[in-house]
Amino acid sequence: MRTITRCDPFSRAAVPASATLLGIALLAGCASTSSTSTSTSTSTSTSTPQASNGRTRLEVLSATFISARTGWALALQPCHQTGCPRLKMRKTTDGGRHWSPAPAPPARVAGYGSLPAARAVSQILFADARDGWVFGPGLWATHDGGRSWNRVGTRGLAVQDLAAQDGRVIATFGRCPPTAFGCSWFQVYSAPVTADRWRPVPATAGSGLVGSVTLAAGTGYVAVVHPPGNPGRPSMILLAGPADGSRAWRRLAPPCPPAFNYDAVVAATPHLALVAGCASEPGAGSQVKRAYFSPDGGRTWRRLADPPEGGYLSEASITPMGTTILLTGGRSDIYLSWDTGRTWHTSASLNEAAGLAGAGFSFDAAMTTSTQGFAIQDGAIYRQQMWFTYNAGHTWRPVTLH
Repeated sequence: MRTITRCDPFSRAAVPASATLLGIALLAGCASTSSTSTSTSTSTSTSTPQASNGRTRLEVLSATFISARTGWALALQPCHQTGCPRLKMRKTTDGGRHWSPAPAPPARVAGYGSLPAARAVSQILFADARDGWVFGPGLWATHDGGRSWNRVGTRGLAVQDLAAQDGRVIATFGRCPPTAFGCSWFQVYSAPVTADRWRPVPATAGSGLVGSVTLAAGTGYVAVVHPPGNPGRPSMILLAGPADGSRAWRRLAPPCPPAFNYDAVVAATPHLALVAGCASEPGAGSQVKRAYFSPDGGRTWRRLADPPEGGYLSEASITPMGTTILLTGGRSDIYLSWDTGRTWHTSASLNEAAGLAGAGFSFDAAMTTSTQGFAIQDGAIYRQQMWFTYNAGHTWRPVTLH
């Protein structure tokens, strides 16, 4: 299963993990585009976007899939009345080709420009057909397939990212300063997917900016960076341990050099092959990036071909067999490798959307199966659209939600 979301001040993207993805802490790559890419979440509009058939087009915030066919999207209904924009939810049972209304929790929309309230949300994740969460920074849960939602208390901590697989869900809870964006302290929590019994995981509390969270084969992974100004600290921390918290987690040797301390992401296959990405200081719409592959759960790493410098890094995804890798983020095209990182490519079908990404509109993508994936772009003319691929990213087609 996969989840992605647009850039927001609390996290990156939610990562379920039957086939895995990443999340969004306010790292420099995200920060460079956040004021553009998330402003529409909280601002009111003077007119409601209408499709040619008169139906209102929704602005997609986040999406999650539990199989090739079944997924949910968290979206906004733009409008100019008091209390807008309104949080909406849609469900698909045909791989994203068609979407139907589904109940949404009575939560506020987390936006950029002011610190979101504890009840506000920006991301969605389902573990299976019954158990799901809407979060970031608040936390709401359903255990009946979305028919009803209940708010889960977090003791004042912000939920940054989630990942779920095989009956467990893990999350990073963060302490966020009231006058600044980005959570500089975090701890991993764990719960059974069927109940809201969250418990802290031993040896997982620390400082730094959470880049991504993923889970595979009962093992959770959290990628964290220490930004400049923290002398003596490693640039990247990679934590790993049992998702049920039965043993203390440990630090793995990170593959990234010290200078690559602005962004860090990790994704995993069901067989614990990992792909990690990291990036240096961004500037003028570009960022030097590195990518690495581990066939053994992070014990050893080999460097992959360097991804293109255009855009910022905030998302990584890898297919279950480990052959196709996606990297993307703020002001970035979708960079695809069909040979486990030996070469990187883009899709001509996304040229126009990639141009908008270069202009500052965040573009994030994930694979749900070996051949199927989806992308979300906020801003400009594509903000009411998702993009889907059914041939491993070679071609993509847009779908508009109503």
